[in-house]
Amino acid sequence: MKTISFIFALLFFASCSTSRIDRKIDDVTWDSLADESYLRWGETRLTKANPDHTVVNCYKGEAQETLDKYKREYITKGQTPYYWLHIGNCYFVQDQWSKAEFFYRMTMDETKTPTIKSIALNNLGLISFKYEQWEKGKEYLRQSMALAPKFKVPRYNMSQLYLQFGLYDKAIEVLNESAFRGHKDIDVYFSLANAYLYKGDLKTASRYFNMIPPEHFRREDIAATYALYLIRQGDVKGAKEIMNARDRSDVPELTAISQKIEKILSQRMKEE
Repeated sequence: MKTISFIFALLFFASCSTSRIDRKIDDVTWDSLADESYLRWGETRLTKANPDHTVVNCYKGEAQETLDKYKREYITKGQTPYYWLHIGNCYFVQDQWSKAEFFYRMTMDETKTPTIKSIALNNLGLISFKYEQWEKGKEYLRQSMALAPKFKVPRYNMSQLYLQFGLYDKAIEVLNESAFRGHKDIDVYFSLANAYLYKGDLKTASRYFNMIPPEHFRREDIAATYALYLIRQGDVKGAKEIMNARDRSDVPELTAISQKIEKILSQRMKEE
């Protein structure tokens, strides 16, 4: 049991600390953050997005071309509210944190619109987390939430911070706020399942796992976490099936954890 608890800790740290897990969601009905972020949009959804939203191209792998276009449009669009924010987002999706931060700060200087400031603050918070500046990032998220009480993205990101540091009740509280009510979301359900699982409330964890569409259990972080849940429930066979069906993410931390889980399953099956 100590080994399983240790793997739980490693697994959640790996899941929260990397952006390399493919979290693309093709069905918009399962993406409650869709109207606030393109980060989880699959290729099909991005292709169908409004062509007037130039920033979408940054998420389609055309960041440099899009940045060049924004530079040419400075005279005509440089004073529009989203201009600096979208340039920051283009650098953000390329992991160019310093440049992204510069343009998010430009956004804060150049716009008076609270919701746009909220988005910039949220992204400044995420950049702070990249440098493990946890308290600084938390303050940015707090300011972001205050400016846009109905926005879900900064609240979701705050919940991930709480989960990473073992503040499960705080994460649950945030994910149950009114902003999320009436929406379906794979990662919100997965986060709630995690929180209750880590608290030892397997019954409630099961309820949230059951809300996730079956095809998403192929995602390696979900598969590995659910497999550990099934091991705790004594369903070794089910855990083995989940792990066998998973899509390998090629994220080194998750690969190592999955291998540890497979060793546990192999040993348990020999004992049965």
